[in-house]
Amino acid sequence: MLLNHCKPNFYCEINLPTSKSIYNRAKILKTLYNLNLTIKNPSNSDDSVLLDAILESDSSEINCKNAGTVFRFLTAYYSVKPTNVNLSGTDRMHQRPIGQLVDALNQLGANIQYLNKEGFPPLQISKGHFTGNSIIIGSQTSSQFISALMMIGPYLENGLRITLEGKIASKPYVVLTQKLMMRLGFECTFKNRVITTRRSSPSIAKKYLNIEPDWSAMSFWFQIIAFSNNSKVFIKHLKTASLQGDAVLLKWAPYFGLKLTPQSNGMLLEKTGPLNLPHKIWDLHKYPDLAPSLIVMFAALKIDSSFVGLESLKIKECDRTLALQKELKKCKVDFFELNDMWILKASNFTLKENTEFENYDDHRIAMALGCLSFLKPIRMANAEAVNKSYPDFWKHLSLTQTYICDHK
Repeated sequence: MLLNHCKPNFYCEINLPTSKSIYNRAKILKTLYNLNLTIKNPSNSDDSVLLDAILESDSSEINCKNAGTVFRFLTAYYSVKPTNVNLSGTDRMHQRPIGQLVDALNQLGANIQYLNKEGFPPLQISKGHFTGNSIIIGSQTSSQFISALMMIGPYLENGLRITLEGKIASKPYVVLTQKLMMRLGFECTFKNRVITTRRSSPSIAKKYLNIEPDWSAMSFWFQIIAFSNNSKVFIKHLKTASLQGDAVLLKWAPYFGLKLTPQSNGMLLEKTGPLNLPHKIWDLHKYPDLAPSLIVMFAALKIDSSFVGLESLKIKECDRTLALQKELKKCKVDFFELNDMWILKASNFTLKENTEFENYDDHRIAMALGCLSFLKPIRMANAEAVNKSYPDFWKHLSLTQTYICDHK
């Protein structure tokens, strides 16, 4: 796919995709507890469409493809249901660890067996007998393991107490799960590394849940506007109040010479000046989904930087650290690991016209690299990878080619 060079100054208006993180959690909770809940603005991402189809199916052979959130949430979901199912996915999914979650569920009384390699999908899940109500789990691998356990907690006879050990990976996603459960009427507390849920099947007063725009997707517009001279994009329906941890971009905007202004029905993102970075070492353990866009942005702006907290990137849809290392090499940028830190050497960044980038079937790698088309025409293999979270990304990116900014 050829991506044309974009205008240095433009104005456009877009609808970001709705948050699949919120939608997928809401869908699991609605289905598991049979909630009288209408979910408005559902996610149209491939992951969410897949989850909908699986939950509406009565098949015992379930293919979660390469949707990590779907696989992990359904592992816990089916473990408490009186059914027998086999959960599988793509070859890449079968390389992504699931052992910590399976061990925790089996200790509580689930009946989960590995069909191939121990600690990895595919899985056979049979009817279990839950007697436990307390578990200790390492929290440094995936916050999705913790969220999966939290959401089945109220289903168990005695609720569930989860004690977290180690550094909490992507903690804002755990907080998101807690806040969403509380909003839907569940009792869920998170204090001093202990999460407690009580048995309940709430009759919620709030019959509707609006799914908010995806702040993770906003990071790619940060890239684009940062690359521009004096451009603006209006993000419809985006608000400062958010359940999502990646809304930290509100705080970070001035660092990148950007400004976010709330308006009546959305937010305006614009370029206001040069970068004003507070530090050269970025700790992204709370915000790993922002890493690809941030790293590519710094590379293109020739900013040498260092990053910690990228451990979880190795078990995403691809090994994102390795993917960025390989692809940025095409731009004469070095990105390498040294003593648990990733170093970005970007002073020699050079983008040749029609450079072809690979994305390794990873949506965030595709979009982060795709934003480089703002600088020069490039080519993107497997462009449909963006459908996993942002199906309209290329369509929205094309707006930067046709709308020239004449707004004061």
